[in-house]
Amino acid sequence: MSDQNAARSASTIMNVRELATYLRLSEAKVYRMANSGSVPGFRVGKSWRFKKDMIDDWIQRQVKSI
Repeated sequence: MSDQNAARSASTIMNVRELATYLRLSEAKVYRMANSGSVPGFRVGKSWRFKKDMIDDWIQRQVKSI
């Protein structure tokens, strides 16, 4: 992967459906996690959005805490 593609991939922004697929969770679970603040995300109007690089960092922190 080129540096430009790697940077683009890291800055990818996902919606709830995409994050649910990425994490292999239900959309309802992702909404609950987002609303409780247990997963890093932000709102655009009434919609949740998630930066892939922040999610990947969050996953690494979850793995290290096990």
